[in-house]
Amino acid sequence: MRRPEMSLLLGVLLAALLGEAGAATCAAGSSSVPMCTAVSCNGACIDGVGCYCGDATACLPSACNPNTTQCCPVGLFWHSDSSCCSEVLNCEPACMVDEMCYNNTGIAECRCNTTIYLHANRSDIVPTTKCAGSEMTVSFKKCLLQRFQYSLTDMHLNTSNPNCTDPTYPDVVGGLSVIVAQAIPQAGFCGTEMTINTVDKKLVFSNVLFVPPDDSYDIIISSILKIRFSCTYNMTMQTSLLTALKPIIGTVTLPSVNGSGSSTATMAAYMSNAFTDPYTVDTQLTVGTPLYIGISTTFSDGDLFTLRADKCVASPSNNTGQTGVELISNGCAVTDEVDVHIIHNGDSLAVMFQIETFAFQDMSAVYMSCDISLCPKTTPNTCGCSSSRSASDRNSFTIQMPPIGISATIDLNSGSHTDFSLWTVLGSSLLALLSLKMI
Repeated sequence: MRRPEMSLLLGVLLAALLGEAGAATCAAGSSSVPMCTAVSCNGACIDGVGCYCGDATACLPSACNPNTTQCCPVGLFWHSDSSCCSEVLNCEPACMVDEMCYNNTGIAECRCNTTIYLHANRSDIVPTTKCAGSEMTVSFKKCLLQRFQYSLTDMHLNTSNPNCTDPTYPDVVGGLSVIVAQAIPQAGFCGTEMTINTVDKKLVFSNVLFVPPDDSYDIIISSILKIRFSCTYNMTMQTSLLTALKPIIGTVTLPSVNGSGSSTATMAAYMSNAFTDPYTVDTQLTVGTPLYIGISTTFSDGDLFTLRADKCVASPSNNTGQTGVELISNGCAVTDEVDVHIIHNGDSLAVMFQIETFAFQDMSAVYMSCDISLCPKTTPNTCGCSSSRSASDRNSFTIQMPPIGISATIDLNSGSHTDFSLWTVLGSSLLALLSLKMI
C-alpha cells in the first residue's frame, strides 16, 4: 500500500478510535494517540504526508502550521486556541468575510460564499488601481469574479509575449480575498504604453488587462473583460530620461550588497535644478552656463544605504585615468578652479551637484566621470563630505557620461540698440570740420 493511501486509512481509523474513546472534541493528548514529540513516539511530521511515529503509527502534532497538510489526520481539524486536533470543522487562517469554511473530504478549506454575490451585477466588478514608484496594480474581488465564472489564472496584459502571461497574485484587502495584476511603469513592458505631458511635466503609463471566462464550465455566461488602467507620475531625475531623445547619459552596474541582486546607477546632465530637463548629445553649451549633474540608482534600500560620489573629474578626453579638473574629492566639492556646488551627496539614493561650464584649451568637449559607491548608514554623517574619509572601506565604481559639447564663443545680444555704420561716423566728422572752417 502506498504511503498517502496508508495515511488516509490511518487518519480515518484514528478519527473512529477517537470517537469511540469519547475524545471527539479534542484529540490532543489522548491516551490512544500519542503526540509526535512524545518520547514513546519518536515521530516526525512531513508536509503532504502527515505525522507518524517511529513505528509508522499515526501521531498528533504538538504544534501546527495551518497552511500545510501535515497538521491533523484526515477528518480532524486544528484549533490553535486549544492547540489540538478536533472533529469540529475549523479553517486556519480564518476565512475572509465573503468566504465560508468547507469540509473537503476531511480537509478544511476556505471557499467563496456563493450567497453573498448572488444578486450582484457585472457592473459591480469595479477594479481598484494603485500607483507606486516601481509598479502599478489593478485588483478585483476574487469571489465576485468567480460569481460570474471568470478565470483567476488566465489573465494577461496587452501583449502576446509569453513571458507576460499570468501577471497576477493573491492578496487580502479590507478582509476580502483579491486578485492583483501587476505591471511596471516602463514603456514597452508587457504592452505598457507611455504618453508625455510636457506642459505639466507628467508621465502617463497605461496598459490593458484581459480577464477571460473560465472554460471549465459547460456553458459560458460572461464575455472577456478588458480592463484599461493607467498611472500618472511626476517627472523625476530618472523618469525624465525616458522622454529625452538621446540624453547625455552614462550607466554602471552596482553588484549586490545585501543579497538582493544587482542595481544600476545612471549619470546624466540637466538644464536646471529641477533635474527633469536632461541635455541631449547634440547640445552645445557655452562657457559659464550652469550645468546640473545628477546620479541616481535603482537600488531600493534607502533605509540602510545612500549613494555617494567619492570623486568626480572633468577631463578633455574619455581616458578616465587622465589628469583633469577635480570637481569632487572625498565627497566634498573642490572649488580651486571651477565653481562647484553640491546639492545632495551621501544623504540619499541620488547625487546632485552644479558646476559652471568651462572648456579646455583648444578642446570643444568635456568628459565627466565619477567614482561612486553605496555607502552604509552605519553611523550618522559617515557618508557625507569629509576630507579625511576615504572610500577604501567600500567598493567604488566609475561611471562616465558621453562628452558634453562646450563653446567658448559668447554671443551678446542687447534687447534694444542703435546701429552706427562707418559711413555715418565719417559723415559726422566731415560735417564737424566744415562747421569749423565756416566759423
